[in-house]
Amino acid sequence: MPLGRWHTAEPRTLTAVLDEQVTVRPDQAALIVGDETLSYGALEAASHAAANGLASLGLGHGDCVAIFANTCPEWLTTWIGAARLGALSVPVNTAYRGEFLANPLRDSRCKVALVEAALADRLAAVAEELPDLETVVILSGDGGTPELPWPVVEREVLVGSSGRARHRPARWDEPVAILYTSGTTGESKGAIITHQYLMTSAATMVASWQLVEGETLYAPLPLFHISAVASVAGPLLAGATGLLDPVFSVNACWDRVRRYDVAGILLAGVMVNMLWNLPEDPADHELPLRFMSAAPIPRGLHKALEERYGLKVLTSYGMTEALPMTLYGMEDEAVEGACGRPHPGFEVVVLDHDDQPVAPGEVGQICCRPTSPHVMFDGYLGKPEVTVERWRNLWFHTGDLGRMDAEGNLTFVDRNKDVMRRRGENISSFELEQTLLRHSAVAEVAAVGVPSDLGEDDVKVVVALRPGAELPVADLMDFCVERLPYFAVPRYVEFLAELPKNASGKIVKTDLRAAGVTAATWDREQVGYVVRR
Repeated sequence: MPLGRWHTAEPRTLTAVLDEQVTVRPDQAALIVGDETLSYGALEAASHAAANGLASLGLGHGDCVAIFANTCPEWLTTWIGAARLGALSVPVNTAYRGEFLANPLRDSRCKVALVEAALADRLAAVAEELPDLETVVILSGDGGTPELPWPVVEREVLVGSSGRARHRPARWDEPVAILYTSGTTGESKGAIITHQYLMTSAATMVASWQLVEGETLYAPLPLFHISAVASVAGPLLAGATGLLDPVFSVNACWDRVRRYDVAGILLAGVMVNMLWNLPEDPADHELPLRFMSAAPIPRGLHKALEERYGLKVLTSYGMTEALPMTLYGMEDEAVEGACGRPHPGFEVVVLDHDDQPVAPGEVGQICCRPTSPHVMFDGYLGKPEVTVERWRNLWFHTGDLGRMDAEGNLTFVDRNKDVMRRRGENISSFELEQTLLRHSAVAEVAAVGVPSDLGEDDVKVVVALRPGAELPVADLMDFCVERLPYFAVPRYVEFLAELPKNASGKIVKTDLRAAGVTAATWDREQVGYVVRR
């Protein structure tokens, strides 16, 4: 596998890449948002107009603009336009409200905010927390312009100015965005993302997919996550087309793939389960797809997905701070359950509690460090002490547990805080959850440890079923017994209509742990369900 071509230290910026492509393919579709097409030439012109409009609002080099909107053309042109000014975009999760919303805007001292009209009331509710915000640009809906305590301008400010922006652009090693982590392990933190990190990450993914000019990549993922690296910057770098949808529709997904002759699809793990659970169709094998890039892939589905859809499944491992640390390419033979091998932009190791390497196959914390400048985040905004703590002993500590075999294949095991231990055996909540998600009736599941009278943990799973589905608990237990080691079979089961989530949509396991065994919890020891070794 030609790993060397996956990583390049060639200095580049997002705007320079777009400008270079315009000279070669001005009329080719760069991005399709919903069904609205932006050619390379139109995207370049719109980004200059957005830069001029943002400059007229006082945004300058090093300033921050918040983007609080669902996927739309203005989201993209604002992002690229801000980069032309040397300004930084702060993408905000559209589920945020209250302190979740106030924190990233306050922390990054945003001067301007692009806000979808339907979300504006949430911004108004935290106005007192945002002393640095000066102007709001509204993407007006059918309801018109809402009342806000700041000067409000319509979206026309981003499109009305013609001509190229005349401002000093950012250098390759300067920031282009602040991406806020979900805060599942503490307060949400702003990761500083440079142009070089953005483009090196995109180049790595493009090379692993072997995406070429003229092909289309479909990414029905929100742009406020690091996924924007692959879904937008990747196609721009390759001279390809990025197909973006504001929301993912499992029923419409394959129709979109066929309509736009999609070569590759970029998915989050739960989307894979949803597509897999669709009724099989003889046309599944006739999709135009060459590859599906997704993580995680439930154990046992990797080869099955490839056979059913006639494509290559590519997995990777990374996070906002470093993406991707490991990955597989089109030429690789993947190891079932693994998430790739390190690419040359990083050294990736698995360390014990003393930051010493563990033996191949043993579980430890996944850590990494870059092999050249600015190929991962540049620290947490305004939090040098947190940055230093995560960089102990010259390694960035991910907080994830994993194991690496002698050939360098990395397997994610669990979040460090989520691992359980029962009767002397370590249990990965992640692997247990991935197993239960294979059941066609299960929509969501979380596995947590419950203190045991015998010490260590007993295992509890909290399950939300698909609409209209029924699943007797005994049938679920039989499903577990057939697929899990005896020590990982849950003792406790509880069904909820929906699992608790934070504003990022991640399941809040702290609430489930705190709830423990409730009156609604089924206990297999009380009913005498026997699990044999």
